[in-house]
Amino acid sequence: MTLARLASRGGDHVMTPIKRLARFLTDEVHGEFHITLEAEGAETFQVIATEQQIAGLIEKLDDLLGDDADEDEVTEHKEMGDE
Repeated sequence: MTLARLASRGGDHVMTPIKRLARFLTDEVHGEFHITLEAEGAETFQVIATEQQIAGLIEKLDDLLGDDADEDEVTEHKEMGDE
């Protein structure tokens, strides 16, 4: 379910097409974390998240990017003559 989102319409779940992220905004309002995602074409999607959800999201993104970052660091050291 990571490649498309489900939209609920009258109890039915409908897959919507994947859209390319254009930008995102974050804000804290009265202790709530607001996240706004904007797709190319200006369609926006807003959510409110808890601090724990934000921490979980950061951890998942770090895991996603972490593998590539580790490989880049190893390549950089090898290019500089380090083992």
